[in-house]
Amino acid sequence: MVGGMERQVALQANHLSKLDSTQVSVIASPCFSSLFSPCVNFVALDMSRSRRNLKLLFDLRINIRQISPDLVHAHGHKSAYLLSTIKFLLNTSIKLIATSHNVKRNNRALDKMDYVFSVSEGVQDVVKPKKSLVVHNGIEACSTAKTTRSLFCESVGIDPKRPLILGVGRLVKTKNFESLILACNDLDANLVLLGDGPELRQLTTIASDNVRLAGYREDTRSILFVADMMVICAKRDGFSLALIEALHSRLPVLSTRVPGAQDLLPESCLIDSTKTEHLKPFIQHHLDNMTALRNGQEEQFRYAENDLQIERVAEKTHGLYTKIISGLAL
Repeated sequence: MVGGMERQVALQANHLSKLDSTQVSVIASPCFSSLFSPCVNFVALDMSRSRRNLKLLFDLRINIRQISPDLVHAHGHKSAYLLSTIKFLLNTSIKLIATSHNVKRNNRALDKMDYVFSVSEGVQDVVKPKKSLVVHNGIEACSTAKTTRSLFCESVGIDPKRPLILGVGRLVKTKNFESLILACNDLDANLVLLGDGPELRQLTTIASDNVRLAGYREDTRSILFVADMMVICAKRDGFSLALIEALHSRLPVLSTRVPGAQDLLPESCLIDSTKTEHLKPFIQHHLDNMTALRNGQEEQFRYAENDLQIERVAEKTHGLYTKIISGLAL
């Protein structure tokens, strides 16, 4: 299953490989090879093995030595753990970086890194007292819808004249789609969940007639343009790509106080409680005041359009790499 972190790593690697005098190699499980452009040197390695698997550690060390990089960037805590474990076996001139993509209780794997990046201010707060730099995730631009509201609503069997609320993401417990469904049951609006996962069957049993679980859709980015609102009820997150994609599509977002959402959204759009008796009137209030909701997120729409495009993020990351390799202060 391709998650947000894997998608983000591929986007950054693909765009970094286009920059002058930059050679990018990626060591990852074979199943992710299709995400990367031909300009990226993809090295297949079975990463499904335990982080304490000696053969995995040995293979990783061999691959890094064969590539002979100036800098190694680990994404996620497992990769950071592996890199920190074999650090003493690598050339001391290689700079080691790790990006923390989510909130974790144990961040010891970051201790041996030369630099730590965090995808949001909220993640950075958890990483402290370790010093880290915030490098937000980025997305590819998508300027037009490839579907219409009528066609989409017809495809999932809902009335296009009613307000359309989206929930987007993998159907797992941490995304807390159960609370969103219970809050939207019997609202004078439609809720459509776009995504698949182990919670699908359970979520289907609690959905009322105005709720649809549409599964994974290749055209999710296009659907964002025809909806009225996205609601994120996640219990924890790093910097949701769905959040950025919604804002880039000028789709207003309501969210729990998770990293990323806290960084970007106005206070009035942050959810304090996902209990049905609190969340239902909160959503209804914003449905009743859609013009104010859209106007209140205009600054966020512009920020996503201008600063969170993957080209900008890749250029920023490349600049940081150059300084780190050169030994310059960040």
